[in-house]
Amino acid sequence: MACNNVEQLFIEHAGRIRNDVSKTLIVSDFWLKHMARDQWLNGQGTQYSYPIYERVLPASPVTFTNWVSSDGDGDLATADGDPGGSCTLAGVNIESFGQSTRQTVLKRAAINSPDICLDDLQFAWQVDDQVKNVVRVFSEISKYTWVNAYQDEYIASTGNKIIANAAAATGSATFPLAAPTSKLTWGLLEHVYEQIGYNGGAINPFMRVDEMTPVYAAVGDRFTFEDLKRLDSNTRSDFHYSSQADAMLSGPGLNGVYRGYKFFTVEFPPRFDFVAGAWVRRQPYGPEAKTLGKGQEVLATYKDAAFTDTVIYHADVMNVLIPKPNGADGKGGMKYNPKYSWTGEFQWRNIADRVCNPDGNIGFFRALYAYGVKVQRPDLGFVIRHKRCARALDLVDCV
Repeated sequence: MACNNVEQLFIEHAGRIRNDVSKTLIVSDFWLKHMARDQWLNGQGTQYSYPIYERVLPASPVTFTNWVSSDGDGDLATADGDPGGSCTLAGVNIESFGQSTRQTVLKRAAINSPDICLDDLQFAWQVDDQVKNVVRVFSEISKYTWVNAYQDEYIASTGNKIIANAAAATGSATFPLAAPTSKLTWGLLEHVYEQIGYNGGAINPFMRVDEMTPVYAAVGDRFTFEDLKRLDSNTRSDFHYSSQADAMLSGPGLNGVYRGYKFFTVEFPPRFDFVAGAWVRRQPYGPEAKTLGKGQEVLATYKDAAFTDTVIYHADVMNVLIPKPNGADGKGGMKYNPKYSWTGEFQWRNIADRVCNPDGNIGFFRALYAYGVKVQRPDLGFVIRHKRCARALDLVDCV
């Protein structure tokens, strides 16, 4: 198989990331599917400011008066008893709109694969399978990159960060420097549900039941939600004597809508330890030597971390803004070759160089990422940091 044929395989399979692979990725994680996205405004440079209108209400509840029909002259009411015309209704004045000015900044990153020597592949066994494996690895990289970015940006944008501790259960822009004392409870979720309603979140909830009742999305660890289902006696009874009785025998977690929430599990929610009075983030992956090179394996520090975050998602908190793809013809006659986007699509690159790549037989994959965060309603975003307890193995010795 000639080098150019091997290279064409890479080009063709990389194109599938934009088509088949991207379709499967977007439904594989809550953040990829539900994060509110929009387009970065062209012509605004790499950062711009924007106004946010805050909630404005009359100083006191609006007073309604009886409708008095006009006496025909359409004038104002007078002291001699003339009620005036119905067209002269005085209004409650809103003196000004409360506005906050915020700024969004475009962020970018790039990921490059190791160099791939086409000469090494052209005589290799099952070249097509090797190419598919390379592209599969890159699609997983794109998923992991975007999920982390979306999840971290949303949590950073929330205005109510709560820890499961009676002394610090009120929301603030940063997490209190105190260790949670409890796992996630229904009481905490009900507290948050009430606060979202107070802040106006019921106008645009995640969904509604009974045509009116707002439902919010809870995003977190599968076994956190499993404990909510199994460890509360009232909840167990609710399921047992309802049409959802089978939920107790279903897979881990909570499916469907319950107590005002729809529950979504993610594989790698943020986890932490509280060390020397400070929060220490535990990342899920770390390098491990393989037959050739290194792979990434889930770390014991992540598996054993003491605390985790459950996010209460509201679409109005923030938008992710993605720049438009750069076409073959850019502004001012600039050329972009090959065409690329900022959404993490891995593109095959083969850059000829007199010294490094004189024969054009060395190439690599490159993915470009860029986004801005437009924070709109941080007061509607809540994150609860709470304990996560080790799973009971329930081991039983032989009789």
